[in-house]
Amino acid sequence: MSQVHILGIGSPSGDDQAGWMVIDALLASDVQHGVGVVIDKLDRPGANLISLFEGADWVILIDAMQSSGQPGAIRRFDQQDWPAYSGGLSSHGFGVLDALTLARALGSLPSRLDLHGIEIGSANPGEQAGDDIEAAAQQLARCIAADLSPWIRPV
Repeated sequence: MSQVHILGIGSPSGDDQAGWMVIDALLASDVQHGVGVVIDKLDRPGANLISLFEGADWVILIDAMQSSGQPGAIRRFDQQDWPAYSGGLSSHGFGVLDALTLARALGSLPSRLDLHGIEIGSANPGEQAGDDIEAAAQQLARCIAADLSPWIRPV
């Protein structure tokens, strides 16, 4: 059976919750009711991210990113973008791009992988995410749900 894995990466630190917020929005939608859809929140998975690709034909990753962009800006990254953007996508030590680069070297990437970043501001522990991050998370969740609608089969 074909599977899609939607993985929101984050931490409980301010705007770094962006990936988790997208997952929360998707779980509140009809997406969670599709056959073959796995939706999960991850807390800074590092290299363990690679094992979560197993059995997936399509992986959608969502993470916070810090660059010179406006908080709340959404960006989609293709495989050719990874090397040029290795310093900015993740706020984690061994970040998403590191894991994806390793997965590519190991031949462990799924046949389709969509990587989305939400530009963040503050990622201080104990802070709430900003309104601009909440709005971006809702917008990205709607876009992902629309992309998935022809792919998933109702339960």
